[in-house]
Amino acid sequence: MNPSSMQPAGQTAVSPYRWVILGLLLPLNMATGLNFLAPTPLFPLIMEDYGLNRGIVSLLVVAVAVVFTIFLIPGGLIVAKLGPRKTIVIGGSLVAASVLTPLAPNFWVLVALRLAFGVGASILFPSTSAVVVQWFRRQELPVVNGLNLAGQTGGVALALFLSVPLADALGWRSALGAFGAMALLGTGAWLLMGRSSPAQSRLSRTTPSLGEVVRTLKGKTPLLLAFATVGPNALFIGFSSWLPTYYNEAKGIPLAQAGPLVGLISLIGIVMNPLSGVLHARVGLRRPFLALAGVLIPLAALGAILFQNVALLAASALILGGASCLFLTALLTIPMELPGVTLEKVAVVTAGILTLGNVTTILSPLFVGMMTDALGSYLPSLLILALMPITLVIAAAFLPETGPRAARTSGTPVPGS
Repeated sequence: MNPSSMQPAGQTAVSPYRWVILGLLLPLNMATGLNFLAPTPLFPLIMEDYGLNRGIVSLLVVAVAVVFTIFLIPGGLIVAKLGPRKTIVIGGSLVAASVLTPLAPNFWVLVALRLAFGVGASILFPSTSAVVVQWFRRQELPVVNGLNLAGQTGGVALALFLSVPLADALGWRSALGAFGAMALLGTGAWLLMGRSSPAQSRLSRTTPSLGEVVRTLKGKTPLLLAFATVGPNALFIGFSSWLPTYYNEAKGIPLAQAGPLVGLISLIGIVMNPLSGVLHARVGLRRPFLALAGVLIPLAALGAILFQNVALLAASALILGGASCLFLTALLTIPMELPGVTLEKVAVVTAGILTLGNVTTILSPLFVGMMTDALGSYLPSLLILALMPITLVIAAAFLPETGPRAARTSGTPVPGS
């Protein structure tokens, strides 16, 4: 294989306008995070209004996970066909679906709006990866990915901090509608100022087939990376969905305090995701970060469940969030470093890896809700989720190294497909 095929197609893009592009991506990523988990601190209010049990209200998260997983690969193919400039507008508009929440007459319409959000996120996520590869140099990729992740986790944190106060002031429907409006603003800014790089013309002419994508995903690295994500994805979605209610019901922490407490998991990402990007760029390796995260995340998760002291719960949340950042930067960067993953394929390959690894995100909120309804305790399901990120350690033991330091040491293209 020609070593040049390892270079992201966007590596030659040196225009200073790439920093404007990054500035436009950040609010879109923040709006996606903002709308993703915004309903979870409001579960008690939604259950009371609609007379729902925990299993049914979990559909507000499960619905998103289902359509996000199903549509990621089709979304990546759409990005490859239309180009990310157009698909960001499509995805961002769908992510803003919750702007219609105040008009929703019943719970099932609310679920439908969440389904629309999931489809939008499944288009927006690979679109962002394609834009990054188009515009930024290889050595800039970890830092830029870290900044985009900071936007997403910052949005999740804001939702967990603001949902309850906004609901107290405006009502929970209007609070969710306001978060949807933020996505519309970000989409409008992209529509006015977003541009395609010179690589865009090549993207539209060489859309990969589904068969090509499947062959790429059957490689050792994509399969192991998908396996690595199974544990931490299940933990994050399950914890973010139910820890606020668990703290409120089991530990007596007021709901207005429980949401921000869980929000610390994502809030630390505003600092740690960019720092993780810098560390990945400096170290030039990916596997050590996956293994370290696989040890720290379960330990911190156990603390977030078992401690009674609020200060210790907060410390556990911060460690949990910080360790997750080490894993997330590697997750986004490794697909961009795979041999043969060109500009045309990167969005679809990233989507494919996430699809394979996202199965547990569909089940984990429902798992917690239904097991708690059956057993009368949150602990059994939360403890199981806490131990699942050991998949990171297992995957790191078998993954080939894709970082530039490994390539320099061997003098050959990094294996991985």
